[in-house]
Amino acid sequence: MNSLLKNYRGRFPFKLATTSYIYPDEIVPNVARLALSFDEIELVLFESKDENSIPDRVQIEQLISLTRLHRVGFNIHLPLDIFLGDECEQVRARGVAIAKKVIERTLPLQPSLYTLHLDLKNPPMGTDFKSVPILQSVPISDPIESWRLRLMRSLEEILADGIEPKKVSIETLGYPFEWIEDIVRRFGFSICLDIGHILTHGYDLERYLKSYFPETSIIHLHGVRNEKDHLGIEKLAGPVLEKILSCLRQYRGIVSIEVFSIDELRSSLDILEGQWAEG
Repeated sequence: MNSLLKNYRGRFPFKLATTSYIYPDEIVPNVARLALSFDEIELVLFESKDENSIPDRVQIEQLISLTRLHRVGFNIHLPLDIFLGDECEQVRARGVAIAKKVIERTLPLQPSLYTLHLDLKNPPMGTDFKSVPILQSVPISDPIESWRLRLMRSLEEILADGIEPKKVSIETLGYPFEWIEDIVRRFGFSICLDIGHILTHGYDLERYLKSYFPETSIIHLHGVRNEKDHLGIEKLAGPVLEKILSCLRQYRGIVSIEVFSIDELRSSLDILEGQWAEG
């Protein structure tokens, strides 16, 4: 079960992480193979409808043993299929319950962060996110404002269990982050800058970095090509990659190479290693 990758711990100014789905296997075997190479592992919990997607108590104990043995840390990506701003109260309440359940279940791992999607499940008719430039005046329609109010209610309920807001990072998704940036700041959350999402949805990466980088606790780094993301970072255009790497030299948070295969991971690590070797 030893990792075939090099040890990349402490080689960068940031904490280096990758996902728990690099090998075609379950979470625990993935962590066992990756633990010696990374500062943290991003435990990605895709679908909450499948009970097996959330680590059970046996798996949590196994992960605790691995972190004690290898001194690897964790950050948790909360399930993707929860909709905290949904207009259906049953769906909204279920999302809150799932988020609280996962947080409670994984607290023994002492994760550095919980990353949360504030998905907009059903955008208003005619909404073209790509046509909305970030940092300009973005109109918030009545449906969007109602969604925001439901989000705030859900977030208050999640925080009522005592989790520290800064340990929750809100991820950049397909809509303009400006729609929720005041909510993020009001609650005291941190930000997850997902580079692939920003580029895939046509937003201005430089403006996102300028506006949100100081509050960013984790960066999801992956390449994009032909509107497909979660590829190796060598797939990023040269100027884009150069800009990101320049920012990372001053970054002290977590960088998770958010890919899902060993080949994409290796090619991404080669890029990072090469850049830092060049000084």
